[in-house]
Amino acid sequence: MDGKTIDQNPMQMPTWSLGMAMAWIACRDIASADELWRDGLEAAWFSDEELTPNRAFKDAETTLKNALEGGSIAATGLHNGERAELTKLQWQDAKITFDWEERHTHRTNGEPGLEHRATVASGARFTGLRVNRADVLALWPTKQAEETPGKRRRGPKSNKLGEVETAMIAYNAAHGDLVRMGEEEMKTEFGASRDTCRKARARVLGSVGN
Repeated sequence: MDGKTIDQNPMQMPTWSLGMAMAWIACRDIASADELWRDGLEAAWFSDEELTPNRAFKDAETTLKNALEGGSIAATGLHNGERAELTKLQWQDAKITFDWEERHTHRTNGEPGLEHRATVASGARFTGLRVNRADVLALWPTKQAEETPGKRRRGPKSNKLGEVETAMIAYNAAHGDLVRMGEEEMKTEFGASRDTCRKARARVLGSVGN
């Protein structure tokens, strides 16, 4: 997405492109976001062959832009070959656009892809825009984390699995060693059975294919 093929688990990547962040904000669950991540920015922006705008993705762009302007999340970009952080004042007057990437040697089919760009008031244009994955997950957690008990799906097993999955995402964002945890360690850390921990970890680390 954003001109780059995702060749690793997105939930292990330290930074996300703006497009990846928008896809997460629009879906806020791994399986749905993964569909947008894998299909690329072109498919995420347009919901069908008639190029009908994807309203959820457009709304996510607005949400992310507001957060950047307010300073609750930061982003970096490339300008004149150097990466720099855009300030919240720059974001207040910046325009986010998307265009075909200039270099695409990383794509196996040799075809260019779309990428987001930001043009600030001075006219400077930033490409390769990135935000911290942990910051995105902290501001927009999985849907399960915000569900009230009365709205959750029935059954303690499914509730517990969702709770553990959310806790694992937060833990992995802070420590990055979820994949190396033993079953007994997970049981103690997340207060759930080994079976529930195994299933939750599979959903966090294994449901997003490489």
